[in-house]
Amino acid sequence: MSLKIKLPFFVFAMLLINILMLGGYFRFFLSNQISEDNNKAQQELQEKTDHIASELKNRPDVEQQLKDFADSQHFVVEIVDENGKVLFKEGTQSDSSVDHWASSLLVYNGKVRMMRVIEPVQLSYSKISAYESARSLLSAESVILCLILPLSGVIFYFYYVRPILSLQKKMEHYRSGIRPGRSARLDEIGHLQNRFADLTDEIEEEKEKQNRIIASISHDIKTPLTSVMGYTEQLKKKSLPPKKHEHYVDIIYQKAVAIKTLIEEFDEYLSFHVQSSLKRQSITVDKLVLLLKADYEEELKESGAAFSVHNNCPKSALLIDIPKMRRVFGNLIDNSLKHQSGQPPQISVSCMYKKNAVLFSVEDNGTGVPNAEELKKIFDPFYTSDTARTFAGLGLSICREIVEAHGGQIWAENRPSGGLCIFISLPADSLAKNVQ
Repeated sequence: MSLKIKLPFFVFAMLLINILMLGGYFRFFLSNQISEDNNKAQQELQEKTDHIASELKNRPDVEQQLKDFADSQHFVVEIVDENGKVLFKEGTQSDSSVDHWASSLLVYNGKVRMMRVIEPVQLSYSKISAYESARSLLSAESVILCLILPLSGVIFYFYYVRPILSLQKKMEHYRSGIRPGRSARLDEIGHLQNRFADLTDEIEEEKEKQNRIIASISHDIKTPLTSVMGYTEQLKKKSLPPKKHEHYVDIIYQKAVAIKTLIEEFDEYLSFHVQSSLKRQSITVDKLVLLLKADYEEELKESGAAFSVHNNCPKSALLIDIPKMRRVFGNLIDNSLKHQSGQPPQISVSCMYKKNAVLFSVEDNGTGVPNAEELKKIFDPFYTSDTARTFAGLGLSICREIVEAHGGQIWAENRPSGGLCIFISLPADSLAKNVQ
């Protein structure tokens, strides 16, 4: 449950508990107390009324005695006849009062009349039950709050504050190399911890990747550099024949070119790896295929390689960075030429429209990849299936960076007849008018 739901629910639950506890206090204790106080006050008033009635029996100064009684007790005293007519009244009754009243029989002017005594219960008076009830409720509320607030604080701490502090410690521990675990919580705190765990996994994976790249660069530079140093030592010998001298110079130059190529590919990989902005343009597949033919058809023909293009969706359109995508096909063709099987190289590019995407394939008749596990790794930086660890570049890794930056996919499969097939799926330009 989300914190946006949990916190209001928690506040509402505490408020409801407070109301229920206060209501329970009033229902089972305070209401009985109020009733007892009222009954007691009513009984005391009745006793006073009966007492004054008995004292005034057969006395001629009844009215004066009632006036003195009303003034001293702050009561309202009335004498009424059998029809309810008021014959005598002393004292003023407030309109905002809550009254207690009692009655008794009294002889007035030779006849038996009813004497009614009214006790005004003023809300401001400290001894009345209403004031006492309010004060009792306030005291009960104070006690309830003293129980609920610490309980709420403890619950809030254990369920919200402590997990956040724990996550903070895990972040600090990660600086010491301790990776955080995942959380089973389904709220924002759990999502935050799981996202942090995912992020640390990505960081560790990236570190391993960088370490592999550094190790590969170190190896691929060290090998030709060792050769350069060895042949340079040979060139220092004055007795070296001219032909060998020239041969050694050529070897040194080739090794230097290899190092230069490695550095250039690494720089290019870094530029794509940081996902530089793409300058997208809409282009039909037919025009893209024409660009590929212009780029490679003559060059491959001169090198003795057969190159063919099969376009099955000429009117489909793509929204791509054209120079970068031409670089992808260039890297794939170069990779095919590097892994020849001894037969005359054959490279074929084809494309078709499939499920709102254009699917390209680049096939060759080269050595292919030994097994399915290695097929998944050929797009990793500096990966090579050659156990002798010959020079392995970043061409396929750059291809993956570019294709995925376009929102596409790239993968490889071995051909049944031998060789490798690289597939590229790119989203079609849905806004183009001629998309099939």
